[in-house]
Amino acid sequence: MIHHHGDHHQDITSALAPRQREVLAFLALQRNGARRETLTASLWPDAPADRPYNALHATLSQLRRALRTATQEALAEVIVRTDGPYTLDRDRVSVDLWELHDVLDATGPGHTNQHRLASVERLGDLYRGDLAEDLTAEWIEAPREALRRDVLDAFGALAHTIDDTDPEQALILLEHAGTLDRYNETLYQDIARLQAHLGQRDAVARTLALLTSTLAELGERPSQETVSLCELLRRRVPSAGYPRGRTNWGPPSTRR
Repeated sequence: MIHHHGDHHQDITSALAPRQREVLAFLALQRNGARRETLTASLWPDAPADRPYNALHATLSQLRRALRTATQEALAEVIVRTDGPYTLDRDRVSVDLWELHDVLDATGPGHTNQHRLASVERLGDLYRGDLAEDLTAEWIEAPREALRRDVLDAFGALAHTIDDTDPEQALILLEHAGTLDRYNETLYQDIARLQAHLGQRDAVARTLALLTSTLAELGERPSQETVSLCELLRRRVPSAGYPRGRTNWGPPSTRR
């Protein structure tokens, strides 16, 4: 999301054409900028060899016109070029992705749990869906998935750090992660274990039902391992210890 620093903090992303947004998204990912050769090779791989930068220059010109229109002539340029690379002008725009990466750094084990929790909560505010979800370009797929996994890992790592000392908060974190990774069966197992630990037997059944309905969208069913686990957890008397299972959620689900 691109914002204009005017009298009112204005989101101007939707006012731009897809290719213009693609250039901005690429530069948002390249926080220190990108040379025009890199931009062209990534966004226009089939550009003619004798005029490789025509499309880039045309898009930048169209972007300036779109910005003038969107901001009523208050803004015409958000990209600067110094010493070669193109970069987003930090004095004129803010980029949610940059703040998100800063917050991710603050969720690591080098910080106190209280600091990590505040950072993860902020992360939940910032990460509201896939990176540049309206873009279909091939180059965006790898950084999009990498960011999603980083966010999920931040929620999961903190949840598994505090599940003994603050299981209620750990459950909240895992349930939020579940909204971001709806088909991750291992995550549902971890949620069910915490619910059982907290004595929420009915919630275990609801978790299994949610997983069943979610996988049905793909024509699949929960594994027998998950079904048996949930049946066991519903019969188990809550204990002082948290019944740990597999804490590594593994690679992105192939069901997606």
